[in-house]
Amino acid sequence: MEELEDKEQVLIAYYAQYYRGANFEDVKQLDQHLSKEIGEERYAAAMKELQNEGLIFGIEQVQDREKEGQDSPMATNEGMLYVNNILNLQSDAVEEHQLDYLENNLKTSNLKFTLEPVKAYIFKTIQEQAQQKPNENSP
Repeated sequence: MEELEDKEQVLIAYYAQYYRGANFEDVKQLDQHLSKEIGEERYAAAMKELQNEGLIFGIEQVQDREKEGQDSPMATNEGMLYVNNILNLQSDAVEEHQLDYLENNLKTSNLKFTLEPVKAYIFKTIQEQAQQKPNENSP
């Protein structure tokens, strides 16, 4: 099994959060939760790397965008495309089924999470979404 890098795991968490639907408070809570659960230093290193690569905005910029009335996800468009690329997800898939595709891919890929809090968050998010739409046909 190929291990996902810390930064990739964190980015996938924000990817899942985006498709679950999140406001600034949700983004802030996830930021704080992951920092606490992963360890402040390790989380900060992953976030710095993601921000330097233009794959996330960073919490300050998310807050500024939210104050300006703009959409305020953590992941940038480039970050979303990066996840689609590493997981071989179709970027043109119907948005409300994106978490279904994510779940199917994670279950069948040989990719391994090393950050248990991130893995737990992603699968919890997918399950919550599935419970909200239990009767819809998923891909």
